[in-house]
Amino acid sequence: MIFICDVMLGKLAKYLRILGLNTIYIRNNTMLEDYKEQGDLLCLLTKRKRITGYKKCIFIKSGTAKRQLEEIRYLISPFINSEKVLTRCIMCNVELIKTEKADIEQCIPEFVFHHYEAFKVCPSCKKIYWKGSHAEHMSELIEGIINTRL
Repeated sequence: MIFICDVMLGKLAKYLRILGLNTIYIRNNTMLEDYKEQGDLLCLLTKRKRITGYKKCIFIKSGTAKRQLEEIRYLISPFINSEKVLTRCIMCNVELIKTEKADIEQCIPEFVFHHYEAFKVCPSCKKIYWKGSHAEHMSELIEGIINTRL
C-alpha cells in the first residue's frame, strides 16, 4: 500500500515514513492527478473534504500528527513491519542504505562520530541517519502503534 498525504499533512507523512510505510507527500493538488491511475494500491490521506477520484480517501480530522496517527491506526497497522521501522528517508521516502562510519566522518558532527557506530544514508538526498536521542523519543510512539495491532 502506498499512502499519499496532501499538503496539509506533511508531518504525518514523516511519521508514516518513520514507521517504514511508503508515503508520498503531495505539495499541490495538481500532483494528485499523477497517482489516480494506481487505484487500489493507493490511500489518500487529506484534510480537504472535496477531493474525489480515489477509491480510498480518508478525511483526517485531528490537528496534530500524533493524534492523526491514532486516528488512522486501524488503517496503517496491517502494513507496519517492525523490521521496516526507521528504514526510509523522512524527506525523500527513499529506502536508506547502510554506510560505513569512515565514509561519512566528514559529514557528521565529531560527537556523533565518536558516540555512534551504525549509520544509514539516503541514496537520493544524501541525508545521514543514526539512532540518536531523536530515535529514542520516537520509540514510545512507534511501540504504541506496533503493539496496538497485535
